[in-house]
Amino acid sequence: MDSINAPFGEIVELRQILHDSGVPLLRVIIRDGERYTKIELDPATAHRWGKLMTRWAEDVAQTRGSEA
Repeated sequence: MDSINAPFGEIVELRQILHDSGVPLLRVIIRDGERYTKIELDPATAHRWGKLMTRWAEDVAQTRGSEA
């Protein structure tokens, strides 16, 4: 779906996959050099996580007086 270059050299990849049970999942892969972390989220969890991240980014931008 997309790949994001994070500020300290990490790469965040987002992929949609289909679980064996037929449930669509969002696979998040964070690469940091040779290390990587993978998590798979169902739609409800991805939605909640996305809302929390958006709220945090908006709060930080408001506090700092600029867009994050």
